[in-house]
Amino acid sequence: MRRGFLGSIAALAAGAGVAWGQTPTPVAPAGGPAAVGPATVRTAGDVIPATGPAPVIMPPIAVGPPGDPMGLGPTAGLGPPPGPMYPPPGPYGAPMFQPPPGSYGPGLGLGGGGDGCGLEPPHWWFSGEYLLWLAKGQPVGFPLLTTSAPSANGVLGQPSTLQLVPAEDIGYGAISGFRLTGGFFGDADRRFGALVSGFYTEQKGIQKQFATSFLGGTGIPVLARPFIDTTTGLQTSLLLADTRFGNAAARVSTSTSTWGVDAAGVWNLYRSSPDAKVWQSLNYIGGYKFLQNSEDLQIDSFTALAARFVPIFRNGPFGVVLVGVRVVPVTPTTVGGVNPGAPTTVQITDRFRVSNRFNGGVFGLQHELRWGMWSLNTTGKLGVGNMHQVLEIDGVTAFNNLRTGANGFSYGGLFANSTNIGRFNNDEFALIPELTVNLGVNVTRSVSFFVGYNYLYISRVARPGVQVNPVVDSTTVPFSQNFGASGGVPGTRRLFVQDDFWLMGVNFGMQVRY
Repeated sequence: MRRGFLGSIAALAAGAGVAWGQTPTPVAPAGGPAAVGPATVRTAGDVIPATGPAPVIMPPIAVGPPGDPMGLGPTAGLGPPPGPMYPPPGPYGAPMFQPPPGSYGPGLGLGGGGDGCGLEPPHWWFSGEYLLWLAKGQPVGFPLLTTSAPSANGVLGQPSTLQLVPAEDIGYGAISGFRLTGGFFGDADRRFGALVSGFYTEQKGIQKQFATSFLGGTGIPVLARPFIDTTTGLQTSLLLADTRFGNAAARVSTSTSTWGVDAAGVWNLYRSSPDAKVWQSLNYIGGYKFLQNSEDLQIDSFTALAARFVPIFRNGPFGVVLVGVRVVPVTPTTVGGVNPGAPTTVQITDRFRVSNRFNGGVFGLQHELRWGMWSLNTTGKLGVGNMHQVLEIDGVTAFNNLRTGANGFSYGGLFANSTNIGRFNNDEFALIPELTVNLGVNVTRSVSFFVGYNYLYISRVARPGVQVNPVVDSTTVPFSQNFGASGGVPGTRRLFVQDDFWLMGVNFGMQVRY
């Protein structure tokens, strides 16, 4: 069997050698006669000459000049990018489609190799943040509430006078809020897109309350609202609690709230290649900005006109003992020129409300840097436009006799009086610069958590505290004994005194991108 198998192999090898040694037969062209003439024999290493026209070399892609690869021209003013553009721009800055995702490389299931971040530019992104901010305090340019010994009547400058609400800013403390941001790139290269961002802070209010002891109706200590009387040019006060007519309570309250919306286009100026060790992106943003800041300052007082009960003490065998109570009638007091009698409650309210509404353009830059699992996002914006201001001033003094039921009111409190009560409008040119810096941790390629710092400044706002004019004509104050008297000197109107405002603090959020 072995000899037969070896013989078969030998016969096969001999037949193959004869076949390879034959001269090849020329092949006739399809559809024509057989070739005439000797056949050309080709051996290994022969060069077959090419037929047809010579190949044409395509010209290089015409991008912009050196230092301006996007073809923006010398008017762009942005200078050369920090590295190669990704994706590279097409001719004359036209879009150039990205390579397929499989070419992105670096170890995130995208194929290829390298040790970079392997980030694709996002199609869209969304973030939500909790804001913990501080705001500039409410300015108070003149003391709003004082107390003193009965002989000083709470007048500023007297030795026993103490300022309960002094001439200094009233702080709001920490303010909570939230911010939502969403955006997308609309073209295949993810160069051009849009975003919308909005934030809101709670209406944060602060109250300062003071009261005399209502037990016994002694009217001690004195509670007063100081002011400067135009009729005399001297410091004086509006007494709320006094030994002559009864007790009182007073409250100074203020509140603030801010919210805004940005709607802008996004233009990606530079983006690193996905396999870059440190991935960067720089976007230009430009569009529309709206912001509203609303604030309130209110001064309320409640006075009880009632007979006073003065205790009577005598020395006895066991020391000083209470032997009785003496009833002291109320000193006749007028409210709006009317003597309401006793027992009567008198309420005085001054309220200043301001709304600042900004409409204008917003411009800025966004920079993102990613290195491994860390990211750093910086956004700087500037709003330029019109600040429309609405100022509302209300004042009223009302009384109610608890025995007879008689009641009434008179327009005007103290600082809110006939010279300034009403609703007023004003427009100012304003700037709103804003800076945000966020440090994030990328838990996946699409989800990151971050903490940051934000600062927002408004150059021109009308704030209620600076609209208070302490120079008042006492003949226009309903609870004053001079109300309606002749010889008064009208006070000057003080409206739309300008100030600035800022918000700053930390933010905590999450971003999702795809």
